[in-house]
Formats: sequence, C-alpha cells, structure tokens
Amino acid sequence: MMLIYKYRTGSIKGESMLNIREIAQLAGVGKSTVSRVINNTGYVSDETREKIEAVMREYEYYPSAVARNLSKRQTNSIGIIIPQANNLFFNEILTGVESVVGKNGYMMNFSNTDNDPKKESDAILAFIEQRVSGVILQPTFSYEDPKYQEQLRKLLIRLQAPVVVVDRPLSRSVWDGVFFDGYLASYQATEALIKGQNKTIGIITGNLEMKLARERFEGYMQAMKDFHIPISEKFILKGDFTMETAYDLVKKCIQEDRLPDAMFTTDNFATIGFMKAVIESNLKIGLDIRCISFDYLDFTDILGLNLSYVGRCDNMGELAGKMLMDRIANPQLPRRTEVVQPRLILKGSEKKI
Repeated sequence: MMLIYKYRTGSIKGESMLNIREIAQLAGVGKSTVSRVINNTGYVSDETREKIEAVMREYEYYPSAVARNLSKRQTNSIGIIIPQANNLFFNEILTGVESVVGKNGYMMNFSNTDNDPKKESDAILAFIEQRVSGVILQPTFSYEDPKYQEQLRKLLIRLQAPVVVVDRPLSRSVWDGVFFDGYLASYQATEALIKGQNKTIGIITGNLEMKLARERFEGYMQAMKDFHIPISEKFILKGDFTMETAYDLVKKCIQEDRLPDAMFTTDNFATIGFMKAVIESNLKIGLDIRCISFDYLDFTDILGLNLSYVGRCDNMGELAGKMLMDRIANPQLPRRTEVVQPRLILKGSEKKI
C-alpha cells in the first residue's frame, strides 16, 4: 500500500504529495525499508532508521491522518509487560488491568520478562509487530540504567501507541504512569512496629542500588530517627528482593542470636524467606519476633499467622487500565501520573503478645 505524505515549506501554502519511493531515494534505501520505518514493522538497524527519519525531519514530511490510520491497522489488543509472573503483586496488576480492558472490548497480550531487559525489549518489538492499541509496562530492574533507559525510550516511541508505566518510573518520561509511595508505606510500617513496643527493629531491604529499594529503606530510617529509636547495622539486612537471600540473612541472624524484636520485610519475597527461616527455627511470629510485611500474602491467613502488612489503597492495575483506556479514547490529554497511597492493615503480628 502506498502511503501519502504531505510536504510543507514556509513559502508554499498548498500541499504537494510524496510517496515512499521518493522518500527512499532521498534516504538512499529501499522502499520496503522506508515502509518498515513508517509502519513500525520488521527490523531496521538504528543507523538506517536514523537516516530515514533525518530525511523526513529535514523535509518536514509527516503522514496524513487517513493514511496513518489505514497503514497502522491497530489490533483490538493491549500489551502488558511484567517483570515477575510468580510475584503476587504483579499478578494483582494483571488481574486489575484485565478487568478494565476486557470491559472495553480489548484482548490482553501478556509478556513476562523475568527481570531480563533483553526479554523486555523483545516483548516491545513483538507488540510493535502485533500493532497493539496500547501497552502497560512494568520495567525490569534495569530501568535505572541510563543507557538502557534510552534504548527503552526509543522502543516505546516506535510503538506509536499509548503507554502507561507502572510502579517503576522512568526518568524524563513522556508517558502516563501509576506509582506507589513506598517511602510513606515504609515509614508507616516502621512507626507501627515502634508503637507495638518493640525496642529493636530490623529491616530486610531490596537491592539498594535501586531507587525503589532506597525509598523503602529511607522511610524506615526516617521513622526510626523521628521516634528516637537506635539504629543498629546488625539489624539492617541488605537483600535483593529474592526469597533465597532473605532466608539466608535471617537464618544467619538466628544462628548468631542477633534477631531484633521486630522485622520489617520490604517485599513479599523477603517476607516468605523471613517466615521460612523463622518457622524452621521453631520460632513464632508475633511471639518470638514481630513483623510487618510489604504487601499482602493471602496464604498467611490460611496458616493462621495474622501477619500485619502495608499494602495499597487502590489496585494499580485497574488504575493503569483506566488511564490507558482514557488515553486511547483521547490522545490529546495532558500527561498524567498518579501516586497510590499506602494502606496499613494491623492484625497483631506487629506488637508483643
């Protein structure tokens, strides 16, 4: 199919038409290559893509609205990319998104990256090929790397579709986003442990090279300082958002007889590792050690652990889904971000029995 482009200059009021062949001649490439760049289909090297786009910028070519809509042929589907399919929080996101996009007549295409940036890039490329109507993205742990962010930004621009970023904000983002106040959540959880009459309070952090983990750690530190609770390095367990590391750290504390009165676990994998080490050592949560978890784990109720936790006031998946539907319906809306507030649920595990 031939795409029609409009050509404008400052001296010509009217419009003249240009086709793919003429764009290709100016760029020194084949027609099919230009077509792939315009329609975001197939592979084109970064160097060749830049050459074509430079020509289009120089001569101020842009597709007519009718031609672009015909060429894109977007499908009635939404792409969603999450970093960990086995994480209950991300499953909540999926469920929330699906409940919204399904009601609006969209199918959901799902990709799990396992926190692998290569898989994330491949997923976006696949969604470009599939011509999805929009994407909801929860970036991998590599999202803070400047070089990778630039690569990710270029891929998202190539989508030519609305994007909503969830949970892990990108710097200099032009896309809508739904995020969580992890600092306040950690502050409130730590405050509850302090008010539970615990004299020594530890924390299992995530990877502190990540902003998300640092925010949670800073919330804990600030609450300890505000309430004049001594901070001991031996109770700061530096984890990496994995169950295995949390288990090893807590097990070592138990073996060395240096458990604090209470522990704040800053993600659900850390909570699972913590519980495994405590239960294996024949200790009881709420009696031998107090705890507040980051995020709700439903199986703790089944086990009768009455585990207190700090969660979210709203389902971030639902919010992201609604934001994406709004953007698809009205592309001219100003960029929007929403920060979800924490919700502290106290069941008794935070205080001495």
